[in-house]
Amino acid sequence: MAIRHGPAMATPGMDRVPSAMRNLLGNTKGIIQDLDSSVLLTKIVAEDLEKGNDAESVKELEQATLDIIKFTNKLRNHSFALEALTTTYQPSAEGTNFKRVLKDHMKELESQSPIDPEKHQFFKQFKEAVWKVHHAGEPMPGQEQDDIVMLGTQALANFACPISGKPVDHITDPVRSQLCRHIYDNEAVVNYIRAHAVRTRKNIRPVPCRCAAAGCPKVLTEEILVCDESLKLEIQEYALRQKGSNMDTVADCTYLEEDDDTPLKAHNLR
Repeated sequence: MAIRHGPAMATPGMDRVPSAMRNLLGNTKGIIQDLDSSVLLTKIVAEDLEKGNDAESVKELEQATLDIIKFTNKLRNHSFALEALTTTYQPSAEGTNFKRVLKDHMKELESQSPIDPEKHQFFKQFKEAVWKVHHAGEPMPGQEQDDIVMLGTQALANFACPISGKPVDHITDPVRSQLCRHIYDNEAVVNYIRAHAVRTRKNIRPVPCRCAAAGCPKVLTEEILVCDESLKLEIQEYALRQKGSNMDTVADCTYLEEDDDTPLKAHNLR
């Protein structure tokens, strides 16, 4: 698509081009998040299928994971290219071929950072999750000790904010300390750190603000609090597994310990 602009002055149409690109960028990032979430679901489903020894279906999900990783990488490069174009675009008298510009930028990004889906963190996590179903505590064949991938649910240092008490999957703005990896409600921990600074401001030797998690000796500062995509995905996986666990519990309770195995009536579950 090429858009031509006159040499005189900017038009309302010119102003709409950057706005349209920003909207497209936001939509693209949303799709990427959905694809990352689908990898989590694929892994969890694969674990259940492995428990049932359905090797063929697990293999299909393994291939699906590779396909999602490849497609997500292309879409992420498209997002990077679009973001660059959004910040550098300048109207001119000549037409702008946005399709060609984006394609060239994506090709450059792919050549600079080629991807091997089988070495991607998500695929390693998928393989390890399936392996652990029947080989818990055993390293995968050919897996080096330094290459062991920590699954998301194992990586969470805490399941509720030490200050607000909110479960991590109910926190709208989570952050994690880069030192101890404890997860906090952002507003609660920032207020906690600033209140501590006020209390110790007049001390000759100010006492460092300690992590609010019980028994944690690490120091807390606003600078070490981060929220990245890995944290969001780890919390999302934790929430998915919690939901699945609760559903299993309800399913286990739908049958009475009776000779005729009569299902409980729906109203008994209220």
